[in-house]
Amino acid sequence: MADLNARDAKLVQWLSEAHAKEAELEADLTAHIALTEKQSYKKRLRKHLTETREHKRSVASRIKKLGGQITGTGPNIPGAGTVGEVVGKAVAGVKGQVGTARAAVTSQPETHLRNAQEELREEHVEIAIYTRIETLASAVGDRETAQLAKRIRREEERMAKFLTAELERLVKEVVRTEIPRDQRATSGRSRSTSRSRSSSGGRTSSSTRRSSSSGRSSSNGSSGSSRSSGSSRSSGSSRSSGSSRSSSGGSRSTRSRSRAGSSS
Repeated sequence: MADLNARDAKLVQWLSEAHAKEAELEADLTAHIALTEKQSYKKRLRKHLTETREHKRSVASRIKKLGGQITGTGPNIPGAGTVGEVVGKAVAGVKGQVGTARAAVTSQPETHLRNAQEELREEHVEIAIYTRIETLASAVGDRETAQLAKRIRREEERMAKFLTAELERLVKEVVRTEIPRDQRATSGRSRSTSRSRSSSGGRTSSSTRRSSSSGRSSSNGSSGSSRSSGSSRSSGSSRSSGSSRSSSGGSRSTRSRSRAGSSS
């Protein structure tokens, strides 16, 4: 193998790290699939296992094109002590044993949840690896490596998005299987119904108050009209009575004068 220049040596070094990580995740996913009973989750893990194997092959092919070499312990890079495929699979084997032991003492939802958490962490590690490979390749003018890293990164991002949503679903499954109903939060639907009832009660009470207020206002208006009418009638009666008495007094005075004249 010809000696690599500084640019290609650095690209091969970072691609080799990605290759070792893909080998580790291949073993991780295989172990997790064996422990998974939830079929929709298992199906997605199998799909990503297929993607992971393709990623490993594509990265290995790119390493060879750049002048690197995949050996039994990983890519052969002069002066670069990278972690090889065998080491990566050994790490995954230990993690798999830990996962199997944990599954024996935890519920199935809890096992799924813990595995999904580990898978999400590893996906973010891969996203970081391929982001820096893509940036490096773009900076040194290696378009082919940049495009490869970008494609793989997008697939890892899609898997990370699925796992994020799956974590929420798995936590809810743990709650349903392990937490008594009276210790859970009320559902959103119940809260919504409660708010609706409260709002309806508030509107009814408000309408009642407005109706009551309107009734009092009408009553006050009628009372005022009655008092005004009564006052007018009283005033009119008083004036009429006064006029009658005055007229009667005038008549008596005229008759008195008439009788006095006759006597004379």
